[in-house]
Amino acid sequence: MKITPINLKYLKFKSNAADGAPGANPVYATVNVPDEVQISTIKKALEELKSVEFLPNDFLYMETTGINPPFKNGREAIDWINQSGAKILYADFSSPNVHACLNYNKEDGSIIFINSNYKDNCTHADILAISEAILHECGHGKDFDCENSIQEELNCLSLNVMCHRFYEKKYPGIFKNSDSFLFSQGVSLYPKLFFDFYKTALIQRVAQKYGYLQSGDNKHKAGKLAHSIKQEYENATYV
Repeated sequence: MKITPINLKYLKFKSNAADGAPGANPVYATVNVPDEVQISTIKKALEELKSVEFLPNDFLYMETTGINPPFKNGREAIDWINQSGAKILYADFSSPNVHACLNYNKEDGSIIFINSNYKDNCTHADILAISEAILHECGHGKDFDCENSIQEELNCLSLNVMCHRFYEKKYPGIFKNSDSFLFSQGVSLYPKLFFDFYKTALIQRVAQKYGYLQSGDNKHKAGKLAHSIKQEYENATYV
């Protein structure tokens, strides 16, 4: 794992839609150079991630829902970071609503960017949340491509959900008073949406954020849930 400065600006992140595609909202970033405290926060997040073991029933639930998590535990994600040489940096995003993004190209490899709004967040709960965001982007990075789809997003979101539920069990009450945007619209939100029986809110949320993408792609065959999300998007007025 590397945390190093890199001379990149205005990166557009993994997406299947061109800038002008209906509903597409390209995200650009300007890279920050992390200081020692911020590097320490990322390292702590990775140490926490290394110990994550998804709850067996959670993993089974995802599979029966038609979701294919890219990793079976946090250790696999850490191994992918080390083997791929992926970098982790903070960045200023063109959209304040983005928690983290992955940039990949053959020249620079895989780079995970975390919203610079979180760069000084270093409570234990913040560190755990940042580790969940890193895990999600590792799921995208595992493909070594720039293609994306609704199914791929579901697969990577499942990592956030299972990781969050592991932390809740390991550290009871750790997220109790965490209500910042990172939590309320991110790591604490999706566990509720995924484990709702009807998944109506999940379908609406993912359709609004990722409905412009194709349902599936060559590496991620679309399941019933992904098709439902695409249909929701096409029937609604998110554009």
